[in-house]
Amino acid sequence: MRYRDRERGWVFLLAMVAMTVLLILGASLIEMSQNALCRSTVDSRAVRSFHLAEAGLSRAVWGLNQHNGWLTYDGESATALGGGWYQVTVLPASADREPTTNQLAVLATGYLPGPNGTNALPYRIHAIVGKDPRYFQYAVFGKDKVRVGNGTVTVKADSYDSRDGGYGGGNVRANADVGTNGTGAAAVEILPQGEVHGNVTVGVGAVPPGNAVSNKGLITGIISAATAPVLLPSVRRLPPNAIPLGDVWLDSTQNLVLNEGVYYMTDLDMFGSSSITCNGKVVIYVDCTTDPYSPDIRIGGNGIVNTSGIPSNLVLYCRGDVTDISVSGASSFYGGIYAPQAAITLNSGTIYGSIIGKSVNMNGATSHVHYDEALYDPASSHAALCAWHEL
Repeated sequence: MRYRDRERGWVFLLAMVAMTVLLILGASLIEMSQNALCRSTVDSRAVRSFHLAEAGLSRAVWGLNQHNGWLTYDGESATALGGGWYQVTVLPASADREPTTNQLAVLATGYLPGPNGTNALPYRIHAIVGKDPRYFQYAVFGKDKVRVGNGTVTVKADSYDSRDGGYGGGNVRANADVGTNGTGAAAVEILPQGEVHGNVTVGVGAVPPGNAVSNKGLITGIISAATAPVLLPSVRRLPPNAIPLGDVWLDSTQNLVLNEGVYYMTDLDMFGSSSITCNGKVVIYVDCTTDPYSPDIRIGGNGIVNTSGIPSNLVLYCRGDVTDISVSGASSFYGGIYAPQAAITLNSGTIYGSIIGKSVNMNGATSHVHYDEALYDPASSHAALCAWHEL
């Protein structure tokens, strides 16, 4: 009996050892399963956080493509979606964007509560969104007022498309829209002999829109009020690659040659038979004048010559302290003039391109504006992702 008792004791001991081992193995398997389940849950939530960040990025591109969105959209604070939420930050902030801002940085973050209910699973995407703002959507735009005609000779605004060749013949169209943010009487004034071959848009709230238009000439299109004001940000900063030219005063037969590049002038005054010849794609930034007895900018003489004849190859950006511009050059100007704080007067000369100012007065004997539709193509100016990476 004693032998059998000892044998039973060994069996019991072995059974206990086996059960202990099995319990340990079972506990390990349960822990491994729990860990795998937790990791799977975390991974699943991380993927969902990533998709939320992607949704935020898509929302940012959508917002930037809305009317004036490129200038006003700053992002999302906390937008709920799919059990989580996302937030979006756009830099530079809208207050710091300028006419030449063609890239924005977007940080999109997706959040999904972790397994313990905390916000422990953020996922971030940093992206670069690019777009050419293309402010030249009008043939003539005066923030406060536009005046076309002088009552004695024909002053015309019409359009063409430089992608189809030069102006004339079959390349003459009626898409030279004229606009203003003004809503008062004669915010757009068309005098006798003044012609606008396009639509006229006045400021928000003009009811009826025709009350803000004094038309004694010809308007071929429709008159309407804008649904939102056209935003014309100031030109504050200069590109780092801008070549300083100082005060540019040209008289007699002086000729300044500018090859492809970006330039900065602290004054521009041309008269006599002087000229500026631009070869290739040229961008000119102009600051205020140092001469108090003349307009801030005076383009006279033989004017600024764009040898390519393609308006998009020449743009004149005027900074905020340029408040007066006079154009009376003998030759044609092919390009865009952007001067949101300036009263622009066309005394003579033909503009192939677009003019944007605080006010625009076309009153010269040959003050024609032939709007180049290639300066503004909504189909090719949408914001789009240029690059992105996960943080």
